[in-house]
Amino acid sequence: MKSYARYVRKNDDGELGIYPFEYLEYYEANLHPYHDFPLEDGNRRVYDGITVEEFYSRHGEGFWGLLQPFLRDERLMQLQSELEEEGKEVCMLNMCILAQFLVEKGKSRYMFLLKPNLSDTLSALKDVSRITFTNKDGSTVESSSSKLIEKVMEVLEKEKESDAMYCEVEKVVTWDKVSNNSIMQSCFVYDLTMFLNRYFPVKRKKDALVSTKEVELILYLMKLFELSAVELTNKRYWQLMKTNEEINTQLPGYLKHEETLIPLYFIPYSIWSKGKIDWRGKDLPISNIEVGMVVRL
Repeated sequence: MKSYARYVRKNDDGELGIYPFEYLEYYEANLHPYHDFPLEDGNRRVYDGITVEEFYSRHGEGFWGLLQPFLRDERLMQLQSELEEEGKEVCMLNMCILAQFLVEKGKSRYMFLLKPNLSDTLSALKDVSRITFTNKDGSTVESSSSKLIEKVMEVLEKEKESDAMYCEVEKVVTWDKVSNNSIMQSCFVYDLTMFLNRYFPVKRKKDALVSTKEVELILYLMKLFELSAVELTNKRYWQLMKTNEEINTQLPGYLKHEETLIPLYFIPYSIWSKGKIDWRGKDLPISNIEVGMVVRL
């Protein structure tokens, strides 16, 4: 696979070689969303998903074994030559390492799954005929008194509005545990698109973010890194970009940092209890986290 002088550096032994983490370090410094949370002992920077440091620790010296099959890939070599004709000297070693990082980053975003609140509980009740009370010692008392049931339901209905201002987290999970694969794909497509646009600031036709050939590279890398079983179409690429746009603009629970959005996803019980989330259109989870609400972790 072709190499370019711009990526050659001296290693710790003074020998010249391709530096494989140029793209990764550029992404972390310029594109990886984060938020500085103020703490008593100073700010703590929290990144969206896995950090580069965590990525290094996870793989250690195993990068070469991970990437060897890709570096002999004829399609990557062909794409490299075609991108060079567009004025982009793409280092496929760097690109594969960045692709692996973006796959892991997308899967490692954290979500806060909320416990059911009063509204969730009441909406599940239909024509209640019996109530069970549990004592601290574990013993239970049941009642089928219609008057008692009526009074209890009446009180709960009155408390529903004020209870909505308090949320409690059931558990914290990574994005891939509750999302289908199209969400993972949309994150990967968007992140790699933004990288190519920023790192190679050449003019594209019609001022597009990336060229058609760059889209081919993105879709092929998605297949190589097992986010898709087959190489997807150009049309599917734009659908995934649209999905990512919907997520970034419609989901509440975001903190804005300069030009990036930092997701703090609080997913209501009524959404995550139904299984994996599609997150498109009407299926986008809508959290009711608002200013003044209390979230108990």
